[in-house]
Amino acid sequence: MLEDFFLFVDRTEAGEKLAAKLLDEPLIQDGSREELLVLSIPRGGVVVGAPVARILGCAHEVIAVKKIGFPGHQETAIGAMAEDGTIVLNPQVMRQFDNYLKQAIEWVRGQIEDNIQKFRQEKVLDVTAKTVIVVDDGIATGETMKAAVVWLRSRDSTQQPKKILVAVPVCSSYAAEELRRLADKFVCLVMPQWFWAVGQFYWDFDQVSDEEVINHLLSSTLKTPQV
Repeated sequence: MLEDFFLFVDRTEAGEKLAAKLLDEPLIQDGSREELLVLSIPRGGVVVGAPVARILGCAHEVIAVKKIGFPGHQETAIGAMAEDGTIVLNPQVMRQFDNYLKQAIEWVRGQIEDNIQKFRQEKVLDVTAKTVIVVDDGIATGETMKAAVVWLRSRDSTQQPKKILVAVPVCSSYAAEELRRLADKFVCLVMPQWFWAVGQFYWDFDQVSDEEVINHLLSSTLKTPQV
């Protein structure tokens, strides 16, 4: 049967299961829906984040962070950049790929700017006094999620979120250990013993288009209760 081989049918199912878990979290229960904000990492994280925001009844935005890929293996992260230029790098590979990193960082910077324009219409992300839930479709090395949390923590004291939750359907145990230290709360449905790539745990892990991201964000906006 399908469930014998995969943890999730697709990202939407994973998001629904993650939302059910989050409903039991005290940090979610104690805050008002107006205080909650789902921040999804594009592109796959937005598909997971959309049902999370819908079920929690809160706002949904994109947080523009992007991995810096390993040379020749772009899906493997050696670091990541947040939207203000904050960079998190794996120190074990930093020196070895010094020349490559300079070019890769500039390319990633352009991709982040493009995502902000396409998915937020260049709107500045306001997380002030919010309980933010940073969502992705899964975490392998953790560099991208770390960049997101480090950037949120580094904001001016008057613009910082109230609490930071990291919430994902699946995560490697290696990455989970560090993210537990960085976030106020780390929520994960499954941490498999054998972890090669996030896609191995999904039956449907197709690439997500820009149009799909925009539609999921629009759907979240339309279904969020207005106050």
